[in-house]
Amino acid sequence: MFSLLTDVVVGIFEFIVDVVLFRGQRRKRDHGDRAVSEDASEIARFDLITLTYISLASVALMFFLSFIAGVSVGWSVAVGIAVGVVWGVWRYMQLVNSP
Repeated sequence: MFSLLTDVVVGIFEFIVDVVLFRGQRRKRDHGDRAVSEDASEIARFDLITLTYISLASVALMFFLSFIAGVSVGWSVAVGIAVGVVWGVWRYMQLVNSP
């Protein structure tokens, strides 16, 4: 029970830190100031929807490379993770640079 409560508190704290860092990055890039609620909803959408799609696509790529293309498991995992990281960073930079 204590572990569950700790995870919830850490998750809330992590979300707040994400929103604060996101607002700081937007401010550094001279983008207009938006409401905190709007930035929080954008971060929540990115965390829940965008990252879920990226992770599912990366896992699908790993399975495809490993089972269908015959690539070794190590290389298929490495390629899947690399594609997921590049795609996630690209989408986050699009989010930061949006008006």
